[in-house]
Amino acid sequence: MEKEIISSRQFTIITLLLSIGTAILIVPSSIASSSKQDAWIAASIGVLLSLLVVKLFLTLANQTPKLNFIEANEKILGRFLGKFTVVGFLSLTFFSAGELLYFIGIFMKTEVMPETPTLAFALLFSIIIMYAAYLGLETFARSAEILFPMFVLIFIFFVVCITPQIKFENLQPIMEASKTSMFYSIVRFMSVFSFSLVLLLMIYPARVNVQQSAKKGFYIGTIIGGFVLVTLITLSILVLGPANTASRTFPSYALAQRISIGNFLQRIEIIMAFMWITSIYIRTFMYFYTTVVGIAQIMKLKDHRPLILPMGIIMVGLSQIVHPDIVHSSIYNDEIWPIYAFVCTILLPILLLIVAVIRNRKSQGNSAEMGQADSNQGQLTDVGNANSNQGNQTKPENTDSDQDNHANNDNTDSNQGNQTKPENTDSNQDNQTNVTNTGTTQDNQAKPATMDSKQDNQTNNANTDSTQDNQVKPDNTISNQDNQEKTDNTVSTQDNQDKSATTNSSQSQAASKQDDQATPDKTSSDKKSLE
Repeated sequence: MEKEIISSRQFTIITLLLSIGTAILIVPSSIASSSKQDAWIAASIGVLLSLLVVKLFLTLANQTPKLNFIEANEKILGRFLGKFTVVGFLSLTFFSAGELLYFIGIFMKTEVMPETPTLAFALLFSIIIMYAAYLGLETFARSAEILFPMFVLIFIFFVVCITPQIKFENLQPIMEASKTSMFYSIVRFMSVFSFSLVLLLMIYPARVNVQQSAKKGFYIGTIIGGFVLVTLITLSILVLGPANTASRTFPSYALAQRISIGNFLQRIEIIMAFMWITSIYIRTFMYFYTTVVGIAQIMKLKDHRPLILPMGIIMVGLSQIVHPDIVHSSIYNDEIWPIYAFVCTILLPILLLIVAVIRNRKSQGNSAEMGQADSNQGQLTDVGNANSNQGNQTKPENTDSDQDNHANNDNTDSNQGNQTKPENTDSNQDNQTNVTNTGTTQDNQAKPATMDSKQDNQTNNANTDSTQDNQVKPDNTISNQDNQEKTDNTVSTQDNQDKSATTNSSQSQAASKQDDQATPDKTSSDKKSLE
């Protein structure tokens, strides 16, 4: 079955009409019997306390945002205990659905059609409820949206028409009721007004399109519904008086009978009946829909529609035996229903919320510990990898740098030696052409040139590293000695000079190639120093 979604506006309307429900007819007499003229104060306090009940339901719904109330029971409490609590909750909803059919039948028989049996009204109304459940939640929400403007107009018309008969002395003396009677009045009012709002957890938040707006609508619908009830209770006391209100079975209907404008507009109490039928239709549907969907989920059925007809027939039969008479109904609503509803609609959500919070904290603590352990392991692994990488990177770099320094120094020294050789050879050849005994002069000229190149190389290498200076000096000395020996050999004969010139030129070419690959900057500086 496809998931049905309603709008936040429709959810607000359903909340408003559900909170009113049967309270619009039976609550005034129940509260006035104990609090008398202070019944409106008890009702006002009950509305304020009902906001805390709404807060409880919303907090529980946020724990399982994708599940309805029946599914949340099984998820939070487990499969076995969750089904046990669901069965207890569904017994309340199904029994209440049958009781509402009883109220419809007894009201129509007592006030509107005395000759018609209650079974006829219960059967006709149950057909409407079953058909609405078959069409689905979206169709039901649209019907509530259509009935709501009519409800508001009738309520405004009712208040305006009954206002001329108000007697403020009926509220005096104020605050005369005892604390015990006020407490009982508040509990009775809340049991009928706000305890049944737990049914909305079957819709919110899983079946609402905008959850944040629906959350506000939950509060708004509760406040407006409470305002309607407080207004009706206050009007009943102001017009009928506290004693007459407490003695009536349906004081709101009796209040509508008092409407008479110019002896022309009167006997319009059926309008008040329409308001009550509209609100009781919403509440009966929610009770029946919760029962059918809950049983389908317990039995693991994908569609709840096959259960609608058999459960509807059972509901009609239950309405005929739930209360043998109106006295039994009054005692049940005043003494048994508040306790029964408190256990299933307040204590059960509190239990679910406590268990859900404890389980979430444990799961968050375990996940935090696992995450911290993983992060520590990751940090240790990163540190180990960083250390290994630093070790691997440091050794090759130092080795390479040392090798490069040695290679550059060796290449520089060999290049200097190779470059000195052609210079010395050319100078010797020039000196031999001009003067005959120039061997000593050539040696003397070669040595200073070599020494100058040595000093330049030391100066250049000193800027790079002191270690390289220490390595360059022996190499330069050796290369200088070689250069001197080769220069002396060159002086001896002209043939050896030609050969050495040829050899030196080839070596200088090879050295220049190596210089271009290794250290071009040092080679250029060496050449400048030689020049």
